[in-house]
Amino acid sequence: MDTFAEPYTRAGDDISLDSVRDHVRTLEARHKANGVQLSGRIIHVCHYLPVTCTITSTTTRDGILSPPPTPPRILSDVPPSPSDEVPQISLPTQPERWKLAPRYGHSAMTSGIRSLSLTHEQLILGWTGDILSPAGPPDGNDADVNPSTGERIPSVRDRIPSSRISQEDKDALDVELAHYTDKNALEPETSKPITYLPLWMEDNVAHGHYDGYCKQTLWPLFHYLLWQDVATEHASADANYEYYEQANQAFATRLASVLKPGDLVWVHDYHLLLVPRMLRNAMHSGAVSGVGGENGGDVVIGLFVHTPFPSSEVFRCLPRRKEILDGMLGANLICFQTYSYTRHFTSTCVRVCGYETTSKGATATSTSASRGASVVPRSATGTGVGATRGASLTRRGTSAKGGAGVEKYVGIDVQGHVAAVTHCPVGVDAERVARDTLRPGVQPKLDALRALYADKKIIVGRDKLDVVKGVLQKLRAFEKLLHDYPEWQRKVVLIQVTSPALTDSPKLERQVSELVAHINGEYGSLDFIPVHHYHQTLRKDEFYALLSAADLGVITPLRDGMNTTSMEFVIAQERTKRSPLVLSEFMGISQHMADALQVNPWDLGDVAAAMNRGLVMSEDEKASRHAALHSVVTTHTSHTWAAVLAKMLLSQINGQNTARQTPYIPRDNLKELYDNAGKRLFLFDYDGTLTPIVKMPSMALPSPDALTALAKLSSDPNNIVYIVSGRDQAFLEEHLGHLPRLGMSAEHGGFIRSPDSAVWMNFTASLDMSWMEEVAEIFRYYTERTTGSHIEMKKSSITWHYRSTDPEWGQFQCRQCQDLLENNVVPKRPIEVLVGKKNLEVRPIAVNKGEIVKRILYQNPGVEFIFCAGDDKTDEDMFRALLLFPPSSIGKATMEPPLSVMLVDNTKEHSDVELAVSPEGVFTTAVGHSSKRTLASWHVTTPEEVVEHMLFLVGETPQGDDLRGYL
Repeated sequence: MDTFAEPYTRAGDDISLDSVRDHVRTLEARHKANGVQLSGRIIHVCHYLPVTCTITSTTTRDGILSPPPTPPRILSDVPPSPSDEVPQISLPTQPERWKLAPRYGHSAMTSGIRSLSLTHEQLILGWTGDILSPAGPPDGNDADVNPSTGERIPSVRDRIPSSRISQEDKDALDVELAHYTDKNALEPETSKPITYLPLWMEDNVAHGHYDGYCKQTLWPLFHYLLWQDVATEHASADANYEYYEQANQAFATRLASVLKPGDLVWVHDYHLLLVPRMLRNAMHSGAVSGVGGENGGDVVIGLFVHTPFPSSEVFRCLPRRKEILDGMLGANLICFQTYSYTRHFTSTCVRVCGYETTSKGATATSTSASRGASVVPRSATGTGVGATRGASLTRRGTSAKGGAGVEKYVGIDVQGHVAAVTHCPVGVDAERVARDTLRPGVQPKLDALRALYADKKIIVGRDKLDVVKGVLQKLRAFEKLLHDYPEWQRKVVLIQVTSPALTDSPKLERQVSELVAHINGEYGSLDFIPVHHYHQTLRKDEFYALLSAADLGVITPLRDGMNTTSMEFVIAQERTKRSPLVLSEFMGISQHMADALQVNPWDLGDVAAAMNRGLVMSEDEKASRHAALHSVVTTHTSHTWAAVLAKMLLSQINGQNTARQTPYIPRDNLKELYDNAGKRLFLFDYDGTLTPIVKMPSMALPSPDALTALAKLSSDPNNIVYIVSGRDQAFLEEHLGHLPRLGMSAEHGGFIRSPDSAVWMNFTASLDMSWMEEVAEIFRYYTERTTGSHIEMKKSSITWHYRSTDPEWGQFQCRQCQDLLENNVVPKRPIEVLVGKKNLEVRPIAVNKGEIVKRILYQNPGVEFIFCAGDDKTDEDMFRALLLFPPSSIGKATMEPPLSVMLVDNTKEHSDVELAVSPEGVFTTAVGHSSKRTLASWHVTTPEEVVEHMLFLVGETPQGDDLRGYL
């Protein structure tokens, strides 16, 4: 990465909401003018629907009538979330079968999503949640309240198993959701429709997914807690993964059923990390009507992770680490709360999976943007990597070639599919929170608090009772305040509210209660209690009254994402004391709110000192800090966040990214043309095409299926088969030399051996190769300083490999070495520098795979069928050489004598030849994802698929494992 001090927000995102929406409209207009299909829809995939569903009258699947609601459940019995309105119910005109109410929790995300209805039609796909019966809690007592959702946690007797819900009831829910509107959302009449799509899951899958893998494995991990550190004890970090996978597949399948070409898809949070890849799999397989493939439109997929993302050393402890990362990397754009989290994610992909980072171009909103602006691959120019040397890996920038029209994102390259990685902070609905602080019930409670603590300073904290929230550390810091600053004894109180959490445990609750009792016993008296601890969910009026009354807010979790309480505190203080705020530096929001007093929650002395500083702060400093915080909170709102997400997702679309998807090779058409051709030519790269890429090049051995395919193809006298590889002659002869009719080209076209011949022809014999020692000396210098790297000396080229090095250090050293070669050697020598997969190669300009392909084709002009497969940047030379026909050409192509013919045999005249092949008979095939930048006409996903297609042509079936590709 280029910097560890990246700004929290990007240039251009701190403008007004109206300006961001103008940018969105500009991007959409430009895309439509460029022929890109847009549906005008945004589909949000969330774990829950933002609606609770209570069934009031039903015939269950076993035919037993459910009892009437006795006594009627009134929603006022349910304590509302501090950040949402008292629920109101919108009922359809027909007799109701379902009672719908707002689901509390994730209010920032929900308000942001709803704000997009001003500009886009929206679909919200989510699990229904537990279906509730109308009966209230037994004995009229309040049930437990889930603080993460703000709603009553239904007891077992309140829940109706999903298996007992009839299809008729499910259909009725669809009808009532179609009429549902949240009256508290204050949506303008001009808003476009929001459609709610319920997902039904079996109870064991739904709860194994959420209560199991999400809360017992992913949540602790993402908050830097390994499983043995969590207060509750669980069997295994891998337990419940099957439910997680099943639930994600259910979401992906339901999503695929409603997709249209040109949709924008946002997948939200850590519950659904596998969905992006699963959806791409469905698009790739043709399961999504009208989407993907040669003739279908495309769907752009975004993934927003609301939680922190840990460092690679923590994440690599996850047993299913690769599955999770690959699932996330199926998205076009992966977005986190802060730059720090994007850096952790990128480093994890590099270190854990061995993927490479790259810069990814995206359409900017400047009116000067060029059509289809993109980042040119390093090997796509005539001079190799030199043309784009030093391409920035910053998240955002301007391309020297693309001008103002190209934004740069860090990208993760997975078999040619590049997922952009960036960040965007979430805010709160500032206008709604400001209205809530003026509710009639707030002021009486505020007056009561002021009267109760008239001569005391009030410190306020509100957290879940969760290990990661740092409540114990906060209490110890308060005790240290009273010890180190005795003048505050009997003059300050801490009001700490904790609410139950899913990771709650009797052990943690006991520890908090004991510490509170200890502090009150040590520093309290009969008429004074320093710590007031309330383990409950506050009603909204109480919550905002408490925030408004505070002289100091203290929010110090050990690790957290975007804690909205801190933002609500700032807004609540606007009309009262404008009190300061103490924040943990380990929160995602900490960089966002730089004018808060930031502390290390583990350093009790630091926290105590910050508390003291906040309590004695001058009015002028309070006002200054508050003004800065208030400006940030009211500028970066949930509405701005949602609009910026839409803008970033639209910016991923450009003429070469979305509109140009390489179609999957048509097997039946391939077979038909193969059978009808009299003479056929096959050209295969080796590494990454016939065999997978491996850590040690010497271990890349051909599989039995690959050998069978090559033997069958080369034994047919109508076939000409060549391996065109970067490997040296010795390796190719050792592993493929037993196939007598197999032609070989070694060292990227430096040497060639014709079928039925044992003699290698050297194309570099007439070239000046004195540069090799000079380059070898430079490579030796970097090998000594890069542990795990090594040099591969060939007869016509020299390669420096760093696959076994530390990934980030190896990549850094590669760029340094590349820079040295291009500035000091390339200008003086007839050579070019190629950046491969974990290697840096230097070769003569006149030698490449494209020249060899031209030579083979020139010498065999009668071929009527050509199949050429490769995966690397060097294989683009082959694809370029086979661009034989201009667009819409229907005639025959002629070919001039290539340089590879002239170099070896310059003693006679060579004339142009007419080729027998037709345009439809040329199958250039790239191995990798369909969005991979390539000159090839077709694609397959993995080397195994290349072999499978060749076996299909000769009437064989694969005998080895059917290894499916990435996407």
